[in-house]
Amino acid sequence: MTLTKEDEFLIIGSDGIWDVFRSQNAVDFARRRLQEHNNVKLCCKDIVNEAKKRGATDNLTVVMVCFHSEPPPAIGVQRPSRVRRSISAEGLQNLKFLLQG
Repeated sequence: MTLTKEDEFLIIGSDGIWDVFRSQNAVDFARRRLQEHNNVKLCCKDIVNEAKKRGATDNLTVVMVCFHSEPPPAIGVQRPSRVRRSISAEGLQNLKFLLQG
């Protein structure tokens, strides 16, 4: 496997972690925590604590390797453009008729 500039970190966890986290779910969780405090050790503890909250019953071990010293960049969510909603007078009449039975 070849790392790229876009690779931020690697999460290695015992099966107890993966019993309650999907891979992308763990990545998203870790990214949010690193954006908050940028502390890898604390992030590992956060993942273990979250796994316990999710009902993990197996042993829980997490090791993270960060490939950059700065926190992960924020990933913006693009909102869809606003959709105008309109209905014609005829459409409104048809809707009223259908709703009234």
